[in-house]
Amino acid sequence: MESCVETQEKKKPKGAAKLGLRLPEEFLEVCEDSFIATNEKESKASIVKFIDTGLVALVCRHDRPLWVVNMRTPGEEQHFAYALIKALFDNLPLDWNVGLLYDIACQIERSMIMHSILAEYYPRILFAVSVFHAFGHQWPCQLLYHPRKTVGYGLSNGEGCEHFWSSLKCLIPSLRISGVCSIPDVHSIG
Repeated sequence: MESCVETQEKKKPKGAAKLGLRLPEEFLEVCEDSFIATNEKESKASIVKFIDTGLVALVCRHDRPLWVVNMRTPGEEQHFAYALIKALFDNLPLDWNVGLLYDIACQIERSMIMHSILAEYYPRILFAVSVFHAFGHQWPCQLLYHPRKTVGYGLSNGEGCEHFWSSLKCLIPSLRISGVCSIPDVHSIG
């Protein structure tokens, strides 16, 4: 998925007026700048010591994990989310539509439209921002992407991943040093 996204992003996007974005570009840019998760260069873990820098999960409506992906980059790059979206749609009937609650759904949708990423799935996705993260977005984004203001979400709050992480917190100490790390050669230590 990483190479697919890179290839699509190299192509020149359509003109802003022709994109069909649900919000003006200036609002989406301010939203993008306000979230650390959208900054792909922001490191949450050391890539010098560890190959795995974090996890990304896709959970169902009932907060059950469907797929979990190891992140191996310094920042939270979009191709991880796209890999999960592709895995989901590859395992669903062709006539199913999906409500996708994501912390930065406005940015994922924007990139899908601008660069035609997973374009075959886009018409089948209704994007919304998880409730807790909605208030970090710009006001127009809150109005358009809040699940309480979007038909089809009912009382879903999109915090399933937060619940999933909370249930795994007892594993954090042992996983903190998981993955391949640089360990000095035993023979080189006097």
